[in-house]
Amino acid sequence: MVHYCSKQHQKIGWKSHKKVCRPFKICEDEVLGRHLVATKPLKPGDIIIKEDPLIWGPSQITIPVCLGCGVALSAKTARPCQKCGWPMCSEICQNSPSHIPECSYTINRGDKVSIKNFNIPHPSYQCITVLRCLYQKQFLADVWNKIKLLESHCKERKMTPAYQQDKRNVVEFIKRFFKIDTFSDEEILKVCGIIMVNGHEVPLTEPAHVAIYEMSSMLEHSCRANCAKSFTSKGGVVITAGVPIEKDEHLSICYTDPLWGTPNRRHHLWESKFFWCTCVRCSDPTEFGTYFSAVRCQEKDCKGYLLPKSFEDESDLNCRWYCDVCPLNTSSVIVLETLETIGKQLSSMPKGILNVCKAFLRENEKYLSPNHYYLTDVKFTLSQLIGQDAGLQAASDDEVEFKAKLCNQLINMIKILVPAEKRVLGILLFELHAAISEIGRRKVDSGLGGPDDLQEALLESKKVLKEVVELLKHEPEELPEGKICNQARTNLAEIDIIMRTIHEKIGDAI
Repeated sequence: MVHYCSKQHQKIGWKSHKKVCRPFKICEDEVLGRHLVATKPLKPGDIIIKEDPLIWGPSQITIPVCLGCGVALSAKTARPCQKCGWPMCSEICQNSPSHIPECSYTINRGDKVSIKNFNIPHPSYQCITVLRCLYQKQFLADVWNKIKLLESHCKERKMTPAYQQDKRNVVEFIKRFFKIDTFSDEEILKVCGIIMVNGHEVPLTEPAHVAIYEMSSMLEHSCRANCAKSFTSKGGVVITAGVPIEKDEHLSICYTDPLWGTPNRRHHLWESKFFWCTCVRCSDPTEFGTYFSAVRCQEKDCKGYLLPKSFEDESDLNCRWYCDVCPLNTSSVIVLETLETIGKQLSSMPKGILNVCKAFLRENEKYLSPNHYYLTDVKFTLSQLIGQDAGLQAASDDEVEFKAKLCNQLINMIKILVPAEKRVLGILLFELHAAISEIGRRKVDSGLGGPDDLQEALLESKKVLKEVVELLKHEPEELPEGKICNQARTNLAEIDIIMRTIHEKIGDAI
């Protein structure tokens, strides 16, 4: 807490103080390690962290990309760096500060890099992000001192195939190819772990790249996080409050896909972050009453859902799943066989075809709870597919009503399950506003409604669009969500024009 003697001096001191003024404090304990705790109440949308990456680089498995900006390269677009030979997209990127580490190490080895194949993953790129971290250790102590404090889980990683692969594909490659003996195997493998555990996938480039951030790496995990993550156009990260947050509340983001089922989330977290999640959502098999991972009871005339007593016992591979209405219970083996069959069907089906998605819902609704993650996946796709090609005006009345129904169902469920998932909510609300507007227009055109009905639909649509803008206001224009936000602003302006026209016509009629 900083105090000032007057508002005038507070304004004078803000230029320097704003760099360290933040609504959280760094805490540490044996279980969580370093983590962040709110120092004041936060409203949804409040910016908590905005920072540039300590390090960014290509993903470990990637096709050849420009090492200055991260975009994919082809034989036509690539031009070798004149100093080191690594393929770049332009002279500007060749001189980018980001490219200095691998460029320097390549120059020192004495031979330039020569990459000819551009349409398949290239093994040479596995070392780039690691090299960029190691370069900081040699030449930029301030950055390295921040990187080295990040969790690497080296002890846990030693027992995994990924550790052995890193030893072979990264450590040995760096020492052999770049002829570097400055770093020990353990130092290089620790950096591999730091990147694996703390790396954020940044979707601003195609393919996405990896970035490590200082403060954002201290956010703890929750499958029902209270913070949302966005990116700036230049690759920085923006962490905002996704829900109301109280003072002294821990700040969290989700390290995995929040729209996966509980077993899948927990196994992914164990494999990639080396812990079994016991957050409030994973501890509740019903996932706050949404039954997101539940299957339907197949007992005749029963309307119940089957779930295990807990998802948290990893050793019990043959636990029982119990109906919440009738006495029926069954082995997890049978349930998992059913889910595996449906999962294979989902992964193999063409998602861009409306009737195929509808058929999947009809076929599998009898086995899965209405909010099940497989059904949610397809419903989310359908909510965007309806009206996507020819526009909503070409869709049937039933399809437009179905779109609105899907959006409302999904929005209500998401707000219970993962209310901080602002991108998902923003997309669904944008699709909902389109359906609301179209339903109102058709009602008036058919003679079943008048100007008041149209105005009511426009007001409801305007309310939804304002929520879209609020949810997506931190999304960069390069991403689909940023484009949706801009379109929502445009649509709001158009609604205001239409409503003024309606008022004028009503006034003229009177």
